[in-house]
Amino acid sequence: MTAYYDLINFLKETFESDADVQSVVTGDWEEWSQDEFPLVHIDVESSQFIASSNISRFTVNISVASIRDFNNEDVKDKFWHNDNRHDNWNKTHKILKDAYLKIAKDNGNVTISDFNEAQILTWAYMNGLDGWQQTWIIDVDDFNSSAC
Repeated sequence: MTAYYDLINFLKETFESDADVQSVVTGDWEEWSQDEFPLVHIDVESSQFIASSNISRFTVNISVASIRDFNNEDVKDKFWHNDNRHDNWNKTHKILKDAYLKIAKDNGNVTISDFNEAQILTWAYMNGLDGWQQTWIIDVDDFNSSAC
């Protein structure tokens, strides 16, 4: 049984295959504050075993963020601000959705069984990061483990 490894390797490879993604990481946020952006953070939060089946179900928090570029000029448009936050939200939303669609369509023994709505992220305290976070419920078939 290698369901956990199959899961994290599959997610890592899925996000790394996106040309817009610069880094795929896990662990504490502070550990990756110097990495290249846009960045995907994978956090496996929990697992449950599905009774009378070969399925291991994982709850995974996916965060996709990019660093905000500030412009020190006077704010001329209060909607768009003097930074690239909207560009970051657009690009990171695309990265998250593209990965979801790829997994939903062509996944082998890894399937998304449920997900919550994506939440917008704005982390001014973390170098000004903007992006999206979503929790996916992912099933891994232990019987076909290591077949990713």
